Amino acid sequence: MAALQKIRNKAGLLIGVIAVALMAFIFPWNELTSFINKQRDKAFTVDGEVVSTGDYHKRVTDFENFQKMISGQTSLDENTNSQIREFVYEQMVKELMLNEQTKNLGLNVSEGELHDLIFGANISPVLRQIPIFVDPQTGQFSQAALTQFVTLVGTDAKTVPLEQQAQLENLKSVWETIQNMVKYQRLEEKYNVLLAGTIMVNDSEAKANSDAAKSTSDIAYVLNRYSAIPDSTVNVTDKEIEKLYNDRKNNFKTFEELRKISYFTKQIVPSESDFAEVEKEANTAREKLAEAANPALVVADYSEVPYQDVFFSEKTLSAEEATFVKAASIGDIYGPIRDNEAFRIYKLIDRAAAPDSVKLSMIIIPEGTDKMVANNKADSVINVIKQGKAFDVVANEIFPQSNGGEVGWVTEAQLASAGKEFVDAAFKAPVGEITKLNLQGQIQIIKVEQKTQPVTKYKLALIQMPVSVSDQTLITLDNELAQFVTQSGNSKDFVKAAREKGYDVVANSLISGSYPNINQISGSRQVITWAFNENVGSVKKFDLADYKIIALIDSRIPQGFLPVSEVKEGLKAELVKDKKAEKMIADLKAKNISTLDGYAEAIGTKVDTVKFVTFNTPNILGIGRESALNVYSELGAVNKLEAPVKGDNGVLAITVVNKVDQSKDFNLDSFKQTTNSQNMYRVMSQAIPALKNKMNVVDNRVKFF
Repeated sequence: MAALQKIRNKAGLLIGVIAVALMAFIFPWNELTSFINKQRDKAFTVDGEVVSTGDYHKRVTDFENFQKMISGQTSLDENTNSQIREFVYEQMVKELMLNEQTKNLGLNVSEGELHDLIFGANISPVLRQIPIFVDPQTGQFSQAALTQFVTLVGTDAKTVPLEQQAQLENLKSVWETIQNMVKYQRLEEKYNVLLAGTIMVNDSEAKANSDAAKSTSDIAYVLNRYSAIPDSTVNVTDKEIEKLYNDRKNNFKTFEELRKISYFTKQIVPSESDFAEVEKEANTAREKLAEAANPALVVADYSEVPYQDVFFSEKTLSAEEATFVKAASIGDIYGPIRDNEAFRIYKLIDRAAAPDSVKLSMIIIPEGTDKMVANNKADSVINVIKQGKAFDVVANEIFPQSNGGEVGWVTEAQLASAGKEFVDAAFKAPVGEITKLNLQGQIQIIKVEQKTQPVTKYKLALIQMPVSVSDQTLITLDNELAQFVTQSGNSKDFVKAAREKGYDVVANSLISGSYPNINQISGSRQVITWAFNENVGSVKKFDLADYKIIALIDSRIPQGFLPVSEVKEGLKAELVKDKKAEKMIADLKAKNISTLDGYAEAIGTKVDTVKFVTFNTPNILGIGRESALNVYSELGAVNKLEAPVKGDNGVLAITVVNKVDQSKDFNLDSFKQTTNSQNMYRVMSQAIPALKNKMNVVDNRVKFF
């Protein structure tokens, strides 16, 4: 009997095992695994329609290629990639919602309409905003540039060299992305126009709305601000907060799961022992620099900044450098100086009087494979110039886009990378002289157009030695944090223990799975992914490029509504304000005050005035948003005291001192047209969010990305 009871207790498990065995018998194991993975592979769903991680990733990649093309970049930074992921998600959700809605309404964008938006008279605004389709000369959309691009992407990949085929395929995917954007922009526009057409303003409504703005009032008022009495004078119960929460619950709807985490960061910086090690090496570098006949060799051995064998004017030096060179003798050394995370050493090599900068023009002749031919061509060009033909004319004949060969004004430091020979040719040649140089596989024909007056210039040797984080410093930091996780890595002690250790803790931080990072820290997206895929109470150390992060998952907030605990403080503040208003009003009524000055005296303030207030005035000078003044600007009688009145900022006493009726200026048709336009804009901004609110959108991306 005992054995039979055991079998009964395990019946559920046995049934499950048998079911799995039967499925494995019916379906091959690889097909069963594929089926299960497919059920899990949901980047997000819209009203039950699944978007797989593969489909989402492809769209992200396509848009990344699009962004690279229009920006001219070969890679994108983390922030841009994050923005692209969010844009693509919102776009795909919008497309799925529009597909369902417009299908039911009979709306679509036909192939002919799409063709017209691309090649017709009414070009899509999407295309007009893409930089590669804009004429750089006019700043206007260029149909020729668009046609050229479309022709290019229409090229058969088999007809181009193998090394260009991948690039062509990227361009084709970019064009598909652009066409998709054009299509859905137009479809959304149709949908919004249809919705806006259902909200029409009739004459009665227009007249009623116009009455709210037909008069402007000058108002005198006294304000007793809520901040004038402490919060402790009123009492708000949890039951009252709960009631207000339930009344406002729809305001706290959330469309995604959320997490609360506590964390602290430790920036990875050099330790004092790291500084001491580099300082010791810097002292050795100083000794060698003092003795060196060729400072460039010492600089090359020790400095992260290469030696520049040029002269600097005082204005191009830092304040520290300028102070040193003006007081130093040639050969003097200054440093090592600790500055942020580096040590610097200066040596004054020379001092001279020379132009601060020169204005140059230049013609470049590529050497190519035949240096003699290039050299002969350069000599011919120089002869033509020396015979009287203007340098800029010759430069434009050889290179039409060269702006006459003009280089502009340059300093020695700006030319340093070109080499000493080039610097000497530019600064030592007389104005007007033509010089020929042969450097870096090119022949340079240089003309010195102008020079500034000579100034005192200085040649400096600079050794800059950065202090890096040593392996030992990293080991020490990792051991410190690992010990913390071992000893205090639980939800009960985490925050308290971290603060006792001196860590700057961010406690109970509410995060969304769509956040790109934590506290703007580069590379910290992994913390968010972890928080949404691990259990509450989990603690982990994260190793980033510049930071270590220790994080604790405090709680999980499911999709639906924020719990009352998350909005309690805001609700309590509102209830405190309401109760203060009740108390203030009761106290003032008990004093039987009959004048505005009387209220000012009782409150201990003065009478203020504000002019030209209407029912629709959004912000009132000196007080901000105050709906009580808006209401009485319309409904208040002139010279009648209205008090005490509950307001947004405090309790008021109000008197309308002047009112001007502007109804004679009212134009019904104009008002209706303006209101209809406002409705259109409101629909355009609210339609998609409203759809998202009604349709079941579930974002699972944080499980994968």
